[in-house]
Amino acid sequence: MKLPAIAGALLLAVLASAEDGLPEALHQFDYTPAKFESRQEVRAERDGWTQVKVTFSSPVETKTAENNTVHAHLFRPKKATGAAVVILPIWKGRGLDLEFMVGGRLAKEGIAALVMELPYQFDRAPEGHRSGDMTVSSDLDRTREAFVQGVKDVKRCAQWLVDEEKCDGKRLGIMGTSLGGHFAALIWATDREFRAGATVLAGGNIHELFWNGSNETKDIKAELEARGMTLEELGKLMKSFDPITYAAADRKAGLLMIAAKDDTVVPIGNVRALRDAFDRPRLIVYPGTHYTVALRIADILDDLAAHFGRELAAK
Repeated sequence: MKLPAIAGALLLAVLASAEDGLPEALHQFDYTPAKFESRQEVRAERDGWTQVKVTFSSPVETKTAENNTVHAHLFRPKKATGAAVVILPIWKGRGLDLEFMVGGRLAKEGIAALVMELPYQFDRAPEGHRSGDMTVSSDLDRTREAFVQGVKDVKRCAQWLVDEEKCDGKRLGIMGTSLGGHFAALIWATDREFRAGATVLAGGNIHELFWNGSNETKDIKAELEARGMTLEELGKLMKSFDPITYAAADRKAGLLMIAAKDDTVVPIGNVRALRDAFDRPRLIVYPGTHYTVALRIADILDDLAAHFGRELAAK
């Protein structure tokens, strides 16, 4: 199927701007700070932090009512340093256990950590849909819109951290794992307000991840192929929200990348492609696959805590 038959006019316009000049394509991620109401509910207390559920309206309104509210989970340190990190989840996880481990660890170091559910995940998924199955799918228009919304939601999270938690706007970080890592890489590449970033199990040329035969994306690939889609066409359609499109050498400093040597979901080649686009920031490669690398979670938590502690230290 030819490209005009599967993509809307807006997607084509964004694609054209991405090819003709990055500044125009970047405008899709523009966010204008505005006043908004938020709700907070304390969920847990620990020695070093308090966990608070936070909700507020998304700056983007979609046809799915549930998706129009941002749901986030704050790990508020009891001995705050003023630094803060927004944490983004894996794609179709059954829960936020991994992200909560990262948040709790950073909070112990005095860094406020806000775990944000991505568009169409968890509380944001409509009834009858599994968390994340509408975030990334063969509906490429909606997938692009979810990426754009996720970027703007993170920017609203950053505003909330500064306005409500009194965090230092010059000491903000962004990190994510797997799908969350791809969102984090896109935000790191397009928003220089973040001083530190980290990606775990994420890479560039994201269209290739749909085509590499992994269990996670094989159904999406089959649906796209049934429409006559080619890998080349897919690359063009996903270019406007691929982090490698915007990655630049001036974002090398402050970025940490973590990968798994035998990952078949996000192959090491895709990780290295994104790393090269950022002019080779620090990359830690652990043995294991996309899932067995979890056996090194203690080391990864140490890596992240040390990285954000160093990069977001008061100057």
